[in-house]
Amino acid sequence: MWPMSGKFLFAGALALTLAACAGTGTGSGATRATKVQPEMSNKGLANLQLAQNYLASGKLDVAMDRAQRAMRSDPGSADVQVVMGMIRQTLNDSARAGEHFAQAAKLAPDTGHVLNAYGAWLCERQRYDEADQVFSRAVLDPFYEAKAQAYYNAGRCSMLGGQYGRAEPALRKGLDIEPENALLLEQMARLQFRQGDFLGARAFFQRRESVAEVGAELLDLAIAIEEGAGDRAAAERYRNRLRTNYPDYTPTASKESPQS
Repeated sequence: MWPMSGKFLFAGALALTLAACAGTGTGSGATRATKVQPEMSNKGLANLQLAQNYLASGKLDVAMDRAQRAMRSDPGSADVQVVMGMIRQTLNDSARAGEHFAQAAKLAPDTGHVLNAYGAWLCERQRYDEADQVFSRAVLDPFYEAKAQAYYNAGRCSMLGGQYGRAEPALRKGLDIEPENALLLEQMARLQFRQGDFLGARAFFQRRESVAEVGAELLDLAIAIEEGAGDRAAAERYRNRLRTNYPDYTPTASKESPQS
């Protein structure tokens, strides 16, 4: 199967939410998350932000310590549970990560970034139908500013589960929000190729190529798209680029033929 590029997305959305929470209370800057969830204490918020910073820099032991301090001071915070889940996931403790993500969803059942994180975990556990339902709830949050992330996650998850018909609407909705999102464009190119729509795959690949540099895996995909479309000259041009720019590249996954 063609490799599904990229990871599930949620960390950036959570960071934005925490930044917004830092100055909230009853003022006009309050977000939906702060209205539904208990307002975090200053101590808890500071520890949680430090936990995210340490997680981003790979200092997992310190990140865990700070997240646990935040949990002690603010046990009812869904954001604390999400960050704990992220740390556990990075530590390859997926089962315990899932406990935190599920608890976060119970604490904030209508909050987009929380549901997006839980859906990503469900999908990594191959619980594709459950994940799709959770992603669908995430995008209903009118205050969730990273809906394109949830649509990307939903589409990628459906592709991993072989639900191509379900993947396409999600990816297209994400592109409606962010038409130049490189990850969404790449997934659409892969999806169209997998469905045997080589001209559609070419169009999305060209859009993807126009917004950011493409690597070896994407050039390999372009070769297959052009071969499928019957354009041997274009396939050879991409093949030459692949040889020139990535002479040591070896495909890491076998190419799965498009659906007949």
